[in-house]
Formats: sequence, structure tokens, C-alpha cells
Amino acid sequence: MHVVWEITLACDLKCLHCGSRAGLRRPHELSTAECLDVVEHLARLGTREVSLIGGEAYLRSDWTRIVRAIRSHGMYCAIQTGGRNLTPKRMAAAVAAGLQGILVSIDGMEALHDRLRGVRGSFARALGTLRRAKAAGLKTGVNTQIGSQTMADLPALMDTIIAAGATHWQIQITDAM
Repeated sequence: MHVVWEITLACDLKCLHCGSRAGLRRPHELSTAECLDVVEHLARLGTREVSLIGGEAYLRSDWTRIVRAIRSHGMYCAIQTGGRNLTPKRMAAAVAAGLQGILVSIDGMEALHDRLRGVRGSFARALGTLRRAKAAGLKTGVNTQIGSQTMADLPALMDTIIAAGATHWQIQITDAM
């Protein structure tokens, strides 16, 4: 019923906890035609919801075509993202293609998040993405990897993400990968 689809390993973050070992695109990732065929198969199987992940799904040049194809079958389509380079232009293209929801990964307040995500400024960019998504009318949420380092940040983080527009918060225990 709900598919979480890792459409690329290309990523613009360097997360310490990355289970996919994302960074560079896989040498033999599915072509656009192959992705569109997967969407057809998912529709025939009765899939109701597809969440695109990566790496960063938006780093595929054809990701909005995939979103459009998912929506053309009446399936709900969302993206899970670190949000670092989900620019206003990329966000507008995704919304125009039919994107309905976004889950932004935010793992703590600024210093901790930036350290865990391996890129300075990633916290501010993630919050900006969350705010733009809310303004664009998307269903908005945040996912947070928790561990011993993040527990102290959770109360302030909750207030911060609510103020930025999150209506859902998915908390996940970080596993060593």
C-alpha cells in the first residue's frame, strides 16, 4: 500500500548515520523509462502512496517526471529529504508536478544537526525547505534520528519545527550502520 522508493544514491549531505552510504549516484541507476515502468507496476499492484527518497531524490534530473507519473495514477506522492538544495525553483517544479507531501530530516538544533549531517548550514537550509513546503500547501513533517547526543535538543527542536510548519514528527532511533 505504501512504497518508500530510493530512486538515487546521489546526495548533497554527508550524514554520519547514512545506512545507504549515499553520496554518489549508483553506476547503474534506473533510467527514466525504467522508473516510469516501475510506477506503472506499482499502480497495477494497488499502491496508494509513494515516498521518494535517496540520497536526495531531487538530484535526479527526471524526479518531477516520476512525481507526475505517480500522481497520474492517483497515488499520493511525497518526498523525504535533507532539504539542503531543494531550492524554491525545484520546490515549485515539484508542486507543479503534483508533489503532495514532504518529510524533512532535522536531527537536532543547528550545531548538532550540522555536525550529524556533515555540512555546515544544513540546519538553516532544512528549516527553509520546511517553511517553503508549508507555504506551498504541502503536507509537512520532520523526521529526526535520535540517539544519546540528540535527546537534550528534542524539546527546543519540537518548538522550532512546529513554528516552521511541521504537522507531523517521526522520531527514529539511530542504528549503527
